[in-house]
Amino acid sequence: MLGHRKLEAADYVAILKRRRVLIISCLAIFPVLAAASTFFLPAKYLSQTLVLIEEQKVPDDLVKPVISADLDSRLSSMKEQIMSRSRIQPIIEKYNLYSTGHVTMDDRVDLTRKAIDIKPIRSTITNNKGLPGFFITFTAKDAHTAQLVCGEITTLFVNENLRSRESSAEGTTDFLKGQLADAKRNLD
Repeated sequence: MLGHRKLEAADYVAILKRRRVLIISCLAIFPVLAAASTFFLPAKYLSQTLVLIEEQKVPDDLVKPVISADLDSRLSSMKEQIMSRSRIQPIIEKYNLYSTGHVTMDDRVDLTRKAIDIKPIRSTITNNKGLPGFFITFTAKDAHTAQLVCGEITTLFVNENLRSRESSAEGTTDFLKGQLADAKRNLD
């Protein structure tokens, strides 16, 4: 026992000599176990897409924006629509996702939803509450499938955004046509 004296280099060498079997066995066994475990763990591939959001180019005081909802709510709305079974099931059937064993379509839809991740990114440069974009990721057992499904989900987001903007613009156009017709009737 050393008591309260300060440890010196010779003391550390003595400790290492006493524990050399333990140290050598750990240095030999742990790398072998780590390498062996890679053969038993299933491979998972992650495909990721960055979708950047461009704001309106014309200042808001000159032209009112067509879509007035904030980007967070638009993203969550699009996410809910795209993660619906009616949108996910065709992707599952097209790429034959999770078809091993006796898995029901409900379970396959749930597994696909768990494999999809949508992470919004915040801009630290502009210091505003808006999103400059978001990441869409998909994890699969096959790299090619992960890439194709991630691209398909990205296409769904882009198409949903276009459809939303188009319906909003049509509503604005219909409103302006109604206002124009009223003004013309009043003028006549």
